[in-house]
Order: sequence, then structure tokens, then C-alpha cells
Amino acid sequence: MDIQTKEILTILQEESAEVIVEVSKCFRFGMSGQNLERLQKEIGDLQLMIDLLIKQNVGVTIEGIEVAKKQKAEKLKVFSNIEI
Repeated sequence: MDIQTKEILTILQEESAEVIVEVSKCFRFGMSGQNLERLQKEIGDLQLMIDLLIKQNVGVTIEGIEVAKKQKAEKLKVFSNIEI
């Protein structure tokens, strides 16, 4: 693994954790105002790191992610109350 890929993965990991923190704050304090702004910021940061990882050509692809998203949607239809 090259240095740039390792750095992207490290930051991706950090951004994932930051999304978790902001989701927790939304549960505790509600999804409005500053909490919503912070959640959106962290999701945007996470999406950027995913885009950069795809651009690195290490095997993570838009197509692979789309397949995984469809599989998750099918699981949610069966195992959750979320409308897809």
C-alpha cells in the first residue's frame, strides 16, 4: 500500500468516527441547528474521502459501491421498517 492510500484510509477512518459522534449528538440533542450542520459537514467529509479512495484505483469502485448499496437496500426492506 502506498503512502497516499494509507493516508486516505486513515482520514477515512477518522471521518467515519466523526460521523458516529455527530449521529450520537443528534440522538441526544435533536436534529436541528448546529447538530444538523455538523452532521452534514462530517458526512460531506466522509463522502470526499470515499471519492478520493475510489480515485486511488485500489479496487474500491463506484460500481462496487452501487452493488453494495443495492444489497443493503434489499436487506433493509426485509429487516427494518425503513421505507426504500
